Order: sequence, then structure tokens, then C-alpha cells
Amino acid sequence: MKIGLVPMAAKPYHAGHHWLVKKAAKENDKIIVFVSISDRLRRGEQPVYGKDMQRVWKQELEPIMPGNAEIRYGGSPVQKVYQEIGDASARGSVDTYFVYSDATDTAQNYPEANRIKYMEPLYSQGQVIFPAEDNPSQFTRGEGSPDVSGTAMRRAIQSCDLEAFRAGLPAGVDAENVYNILCPMKSNESLVRGFIRAALKS
Repeated sequence: MKIGLVPMAAKPYHAGHHWLVKKAAKENDKIIVFVSISDRLRRGEQPVYGKDMQRVWKQELEPIMPGNAEIRYGGSPVQKVYQEIGDASARGSVDTYFVYSDATDTAQNYPEANRIKYMEPLYSQGQVIFPAEDNPSQFTRGEGSPDVSGTAMRRAIQSCDLEAFRAGLPAGVDAENVYNILCPMKSNESLVRGFIRAALKS
């Protein structure tokens, strides 16, 4: 069996994440999406709280997941990948695991030394594959995958730009609901700004 592992912080989840999930789902028999539910707090930047993102996942994202996707919440997504492959190695699994992230994250999060330390014997047997290493450009934002980033999405919330936020979300998601969950205080500001922009255009 081919099993895709997709670790993500996803604060917030956007079209680029969804592209990765759909690609993994298409290329594997089943996928496991490891989702962080810790808070993302940075000075000068819109905070994204884990409990809010979990609510977004339950209300908006789980319904649009591919049928062969399993969502697992909590912990470090990268560490969960190591644990999943380590456990599979310990039980002598015959499955092949494909780890999905962009080329930069793959190199940073899964150095060769760690693969040998935590993923044996499956790694040496060719049962652990990192697709972004075979085709880096396909996993590069704006080249093979959608040109959207978490930074831009957080900036859209911070500036009360609901339309920019909506543009970065995958199809099938209620953008206003997600926006209101992630920043309820901003939602009213966004409505006022939208009204003003519409008034100025007329």
C-alpha cells in the first residue's frame, strides 16, 4: 500500500495546503494529514489560535477533504511523521510512505542523519520517499503549486481584507465563516471597510 503523510501547521489553511493534500490523495491509497493545533503567536503579526483552527477544520475543512484522507490533530506534525514511519519500521511494514512538503521544508525537517536514525529500515529499503526531492519545482509556490502563503493570509486578516483572504482559500470553504472564527473582532471592521470601498467605487 502507498501511504501519503502530509504534515502541516496550516495557520491558516489555504489553497496551497489543499493542493498538496489533493496531490497526495491522488498519488496514494490513503493519506494521513497531521495538523498542529498549537497557537501561532508572533510580535506584530495576526495571531492564529490552535483552538480556532481546529474549529475551522471541523466546520469547513474536513468536509472538503479527499475520501482517502485521515486527519490527526495535535503535537508536532513533523515529529508525527517520524513517529509514524518509526512505528511502521518496528512492525516490519511492507507499505511505502510518501512524505509531502515543499523542497525547502523537506531538506530542513528531514535531514539524512535523522532519516537514518528514525526511519530505518524502511528508509534504506526504499519505502520512504520525499516527492519534492524528485521534482522541486512542482512543489514550489507559484511554479507548480498555488502562489499563496500563510503570511499573506494572516496579513489579509490583519488589514481586514476579506476579499484577499477569500482569494487564498480553497473552493468549497465559507470564507466569511473562517475569517470570523479566526478573528471575530476584525469581521465587523471588514464589513465597514467593504462598505466604504463599495461606496467610493459608485
